[in-house]
Amino acid sequence: MLSSLSYSLMAEQDLNEVLSIEKEVFPHPWTRDFFRLIIQDASNYILTLKQGKNIIGYGGYHLLKNKTNFLYTKKIYTRFIHLINIAIRVPFQKHGFGTGLLSLLMNNAKTRNAEYCYLEVRPSNTKAFRFYRNYGFSVIGIIENYYPQDKENAIVMGMELASLIET
Repeated sequence: MLSSLSYSLMAEQDLNEVLSIEKEVFPHPWTRDFFRLIIQDASNYILTLKQGKNIIGYGGYHLLKNKTNFLYTKKIYTRFIHLINIAIRVPFQKHGFGTGLLSLLMNNAKTRNAEYCYLEVRPSNTKAFRFYRNYGFSVIGIIENYYPQDKENAIVMGMELASLIET
């Protein structure tokens, strides 16, 4: 799946293509300045996925080292990640590239001793919800009015990383 592609840490020179993907995939795309903040923060791990020289997707997470208890697990985690985004250009969706990218991110997080991953997804984004559910994420909560531009809640999903098999 990813053998014909390459990936690398996102850099400033990638931002034009990344912003193009943002506009193609999301109703409220992130800004260049926001991406600059993300790539400058050492707690973030964000990759671009390339076919040849063209970026076809990106994804990343923020590593947190705060002591946290996600109520449904009844466990205390000291290292966990917040999956901040995964985006694949529309013509490349449904070919396994998103799953491959997510696996790269999760496996990297495990090498950094992360124990848990959580994310937010719009209820209206049923495609993303199914993608994460099929990967093994469970619903752990709702955040009301998380997306204020659309007055939409967020479904919070999570999973323990110990259950992952490296791919």
